[in-house]
Amino acid sequence: MSDRHDTLVEVENLQVHFHLQEGIVRAVEDVSFAVKLGQTLGVIGESGSGKSVSAQAIMGILPMPPAQLKNGRITMYLPNNGMGMRSVVLTDLPTRGGEFRAIRGKEIGMIFQEPMTSFSPVHTIGNQIMESVLLHIPNITKKEARERAVEILGRVGISRPERRVDDYPHQFSGGMRQRAM
Repeated sequence: MSDRHDTLVEVENLQVHFHLQEGIVRAVEDVSFAVKLGQTLGVIGESGSGKSVSAQAIMGILPMPPAQLKNGRITMYLPNNGMGMRSVVLTDLPTRGGEFRAIRGKEIGMIFQEPMTSFSPVHTIGNQIMESVLLHIPNITKKEARERAVEILGRVGISRPERRVDDYPHQFSGGMRQRAM
């Protein structure tokens, strides 16, 4: 489907169904695309057309059950310790396994439309960013993770990040929550 030297992710013939009491919902049927280095892909469609379900399939966060990945292959191409790229077939990995968890959040991420439902309301924005940093960067101290959280908030345009790092999600506007996510 693509020249793998410049491809980041490749989705081939993706098919996701939801098995409900009312019957089967065919949320995604035969979707294929590739995203290349430096490329931005915009996915548009009507409500319920499968945009979010396709993204959730790539991220390995489909609610199973009732969701079922009926068909398809999702391949990521990741740096291989300075030795070119290596392919990882995400659809072959257990979504709750260590290898997928190491990829999710470090190599791929998803910005939800309403991050208020993704952030915990009882933890500060900084603590939630720190949690991800601590998970994905081995041997980093909590102090260094906090410094990284402040740096991240500053990079995404949050003013006074050294103060805002201690704010809770409800203290951020919707746009600020999306940037922090």
